[in-house]
Amino acid sequence: MNDLPPDADYGLTPASDAPGSDPSDPTLEAAVGSRPATTGDAARAEGSDYHEQSTEPYWTAQVNQRVGTNRGVMIGTLIEQGIQRLRGTTIPGKDIDAHLRNYVRGQDDDLAISEILNKSPVTVLTGTDGSGRFSTALDILHRRVNGPVRQVRREPGTPFDLSGLHEHNTGWILDLRAEDPHAGFGRELAEDSDKLPHGSVLIVLMSAQAWKKCGDGATHLSRLLAGPERAAILREHLKDVPLIIGVDQWIAAEPIQRGIARLQPAQIGAWANAIVNTEDVERDKGRLVQGQPVDPGDFTGLVQKVVTAAEDWRSDLLEWHTTHQDSDYRNYLLAAAVLEGASSEKIYEASTTLAKALKEAPQSRPGQQGLGVVALTQKANADLQPDGTIRFRYHNYAEAVVDYFLDDRPHLLQQFTAWTASQVTGLDEDLARPLIQRVSHWVVHYTARHRRTALLKSLAEQWSTTYSDAACDLLVLAAVDDRTGDLARRAYRRWAKPEAAALSADFTAVLIRACRRLAEAHPSSMLSRIAELATRAHGDGDARNRRTAQITQAVSEALNALWDNSEQRLGIHHQLTQWASDSHGPHRAAAQSTFAHLAQRGTPSAPALLTDSANDTAWLTDMWRNALPTTGWSPPVADAFAYWMQTALEHPEQRETIGQIVCDAVHRTDDPHYSANRLIAMQNLLYSWAPAPPAVQNADAIRLRDQILTRLRAQDPAAPPLPGDHASRS
Repeated sequence: MNDLPPDADYGLTPASDAPGSDPSDPTLEAAVGSRPATTGDAARAEGSDYHEQSTEPYWTAQVNQRVGTNRGVMIGTLIEQGIQRLRGTTIPGKDIDAHLRNYVRGQDDDLAISEILNKSPVTVLTGTDGSGRFSTALDILHRRVNGPVRQVRREPGTPFDLSGLHEHNTGWILDLRAEDPHAGFGRELAEDSDKLPHGSVLIVLMSAQAWKKCGDGATHLSRLLAGPERAAILREHLKDVPLIIGVDQWIAAEPIQRGIARLQPAQIGAWANAIVNTEDVERDKGRLVQGQPVDPGDFTGLVQKVVTAAEDWRSDLLEWHTTHQDSDYRNYLLAAAVLEGASSEKIYEASTTLAKALKEAPQSRPGQQGLGVVALTQKANADLQPDGTIRFRYHNYAEAVVDYFLDDRPHLLQQFTAWTASQVTGLDEDLARPLIQRVSHWVVHYTARHRRTALLKSLAEQWSTTYSDAACDLLVLAAVDDRTGDLARRAYRRWAKPEAAALSADFTAVLIRACRRLAEAHPSSMLSRIAELATRAHGDGDARNRRTAQITQAVSEALNALWDNSEQRLGIHHQLTQWASDSHGPHRAAAQSTFAHLAQRGTPSAPALLTDSANDTAWLTDMWRNALPTTGWSPPVADAFAYWMQTALEHPEQRETIGQIVCDAVHRTDDPHYSANRLIAMQNLLYSWAPAPPAVQNADAIRLRDQILTRLRAQDPAAPPLPGDHASRS
């Protein structure tokens, strides 16, 4: 895949990471009638399993991949695809085909959009979440443009300049579904449409409400999507599935017609899943046989099961919990939902530890007292498999159980999260990894539905001490997911602020690692998060404890990795320059922290920043000037300064350059004002590197320190003249 050129070439006008400049990323909008990119042929190519009986041909026709039996590729794949999309990477044709595999084109929409694009290379697709704007844009561009299809790369909330799209014969998608562009945005699109190169097309995605506020002067460019007939979408989902009951019969059922009529196109897939899995259950039980007619009464019952499953089993679970009010039943059901696929012994024991975690007294079960595994499993609508594991009878039932509990007992969220995180411990890799994957998806799903990040933060904190890779994946997944991206990144911003609640060292290190990975898609805002977290590490005044060392190590690794990426280096250079000259205090602090860590990067002969041809002396001087600790001591700055001074001491060829940078950082000849605070800060740094007695003295270091102090004093217009200097001036 070809990467896009630097930000200036995608229509991005740089903007500082000021408060409020990191608004939302796209909300969830799956393909109109599409399934996830990791299902179908793509998932099989990646080695994913569809079910424990996936060798049976029928299972290969399932509409959705079952997370419970995933072998660990799903989250990694979703993260990779999400970051590539946000980076503006060319969308490969195979990915477009997979995304549109079940897409149903709305003929009225298609005709209206074509008419717009026949007159202008720019169009705006509006609608509600799930109306199919992204899928429609892919479909239009894939057919209309004789070249690559890309998403415009930009930091959320930053200004967009259409003239920055330079490539010919390219289809561009500008995703503003979760943003509110400024008034006049539509008029700018209309006026600048002729700036698109020959053969290129831009499709802007936006909410109908946002377009209403900013679309004046460009209403002729927009189309409010209506979507195709919902029955046609359902039919498309089921077209290749070897159903026993005919597709027409399923679609014609009045409860199904009524159920899908009010849905957005992206929601129809759940109904297709319900039909497929309902047939599968009946088939396995021998109640549905190929070639045998289905009794109308039985079919009515099957339709009701489909409706129940498609609506997330909520009514069924409500009835179950009303009937089974004993905690023994409920804890076993919840434990089985979290650990689906584990052994019956593990789940039976887990139900006891769950009771303890929820502050209940678990029922004593000596001998054969109380309910056993067989009875509890049967009551939980699950089956005890021949190999001793437990599986639910219905598709997505486990997730529905967890969702029901989280909605029903919100006051137990913290205890449940801690218990869930601890269940991974002791499990074999084959069970631990799917559990981590499944729980991560539940958390993202919960975060999307409730628009709250408490569960996300709680689980990531729990895993950060023992499963740091899983915790990092969870944070990255939430930040690139279409449904939760904006919410998660806003939360990371709040967590990184100095005034926010204290974060553990383990969790801070995991959050820094997540921000480093996210910097591929959002370099400016994620660099800011890393800098803020680095600043927080030294905010308590204890600069040498284990917590600070661990966080400093994470910051250094993150910044080094970003700086080593040639695509990121130019952006970091620009961002540091902008922050250092910003009147906004936190931005200058971010520049200080970031530069201090980068200044410690070394080569055999000199600091890496000093030998990099991209960094001239003037820039290094400005960065050191901003980094001087004039308001409080900064251990990273002191460490970087000591390294530079030691370089000057050990490599005489670098001494003059470093000395000039150090002195000019305090005062240059063209400076209109002299700063006493900078002079004091520099003196403190010098004596920190080469301290006065009774510390052990190094004669060469003391001599170099005093030489620089003499140069600094000579620059000070307020300092009294040195002996003999008055006569020379006369």
